[in-house]
Amino acid sequence: MNQPLLKEHEILIVDDIAANLKLLTNILVDEHYRVRVAINGDMALASIRSKKPDLILLDIKMPNMDGFEVCKRLKANPETCAIPIIFISALNETEGKVNAFHAGGVDYITKPFANEEVLARVRTHLELNDYKNHLEEKVDQAVSVIKELNEELEATQKEVIYMMGAAIDERSHETGLHVVRVAESAKLLATLHGVEPEMVDLIFRAAPLHDVGKVAIPDAILNKPGKLTDDEMRMMKTHSQVGYDILKYSKRSVLQMAAIIAQQHHERFDGLGYPSGLKGNEIHIAGRICAIADVFDALSHERVYKAAWSIEEIVEYFKEQKAHAFQPDLIDLFLQNIDGFLEINRRFKEN
Repeated sequence: MNQPLLKEHEILIVDDIAANLKLLTNILVDEHYRVRVAINGDMALASIRSKKPDLILLDIKMPNMDGFEVCKRLKANPETCAIPIIFISALNETEGKVNAFHAGGVDYITKPFANEEVLARVRTHLELNDYKNHLEEKVDQAVSVIKELNEELEATQKEVIYMMGAAIDERSHETGLHVVRVAESAKLLATLHGVEPEMVDLIFRAAPLHDVGKVAIPDAILNKPGKLTDDEMRMMKTHSQVGYDILKYSKRSVLQMAAIIAQQHHERFDGLGYPSGLKGNEIHIAGRICAIADVFDALSHERVYKAAWSIEEIVEYFKEQKAHAFQPDLIDLFLQNIDGFLEINRRFKEN
């Protein structure tokens, strides 16, 4: 006698002949399978709706609804389409077997039943189905692990980017909250502008590195309390291109975006910015958005070279610079939603 499977499987037998039901039930119960029976197609479908079996032995010739129709209905339902179905029939013609496979059956057993054949076919398809389910479970687990690792990698990447941005700010006697506020403001403005969510997320994660190029600027210039000389200003302006050069070779999408922002956040809508004198839509949307976010934060907070501006002064400045330094419709969105940007300032307030 064959050894029973470790899992106690449940099998549904569908046949309108009581003798066949009894014979198949005896064969399977002796092998420790749990067995349910149905005498027609409607009863079979109702039984399956109540509880899905692990395998179905399905007669072909039955009144009202034949086995082919029962099989087609089960295969059309996502909830039952994966249940393996072995057709049973007295028909031994090739056409009947072909139709059985076309309907969705996995195998075909001819009456009268040979016990060992029934058991061999049942065991084979249960083991195959168990293997498939186990494989799908392992795939789902692997996908879950990969997702967790990606989330952890993204979180680590985000943290490193913020720390790098904060380190740059520390050199210029600013707090790390500057990069947080710029990122949050850029995210809000990008969202208001209707930028695709994937791009909004990239801008948000990359924005903290907008001033990474300041690592090349001497402290004497970076922290000078008074007005910069022409030579000092020329040196200061190099940080945009330096930031781009630092990041441009990365294959990571967030660092590629950071390179663009670092290079273009001092470009002006009228073409009078630096380092490349880009104009209008020649400037990447991330650069146009981060330019506003960066200037807003710089104006609304104290720096070594200036006091914080009032909200009235800031609003007036952005109105004056509309279509000059900044994209007009972005300024409109910014001013119409100024309370949201002020809330970011309140949430990430300097100590």
